[in-house]
Formats: sequence, C-alpha cells, structure tokens
Amino acid sequence: MTGNRELIELFVKTLDSTFQDALNSRLSIQGTLKVNMQGRSCIEDPYNLEHIVQKAIDLVSRETIA
Repeated sequence: MTGNRELIELFVKTLDSTFQDALNSRLSIQGTLKVNMQGRSCIEDPYNLEHIVQKAIDLVSRETIA
C-alpha cells in the first residue's frame, strides 16, 4: 500500500525540475515533527495529495495568467 507521503513524492517527481522548485518554495513538503501516543517523535505530513495537486494547479494558473 502506498502512503500519502509516497504519493506526493511520486507526483512531484513527475514535474519539471523548475516547476518542482517553484512548488517547493510555496510549500513545506518536508513535514513537521510531532510526538505520538508513545511519546516518540514522528513525522507528520502537513499536506495530502489533493492539496499538493491543487497548489500545483494554482501555480500553473498564476504563471499562465502572468
């Protein structure tokens, strides 16, 4: 089963490197640290795939208009 983070990474890899840089500059795809119920740190994804795709669409729309 493919998780959210892996889907996002696969999607971003399909983009042109310049577009990847532009998208990454607008989003923090690195995730944030949080403490789980056992008291251990783990990475939490701040975005889901749909959010990343929508941000990419927004970015393309702005670049096309500008």
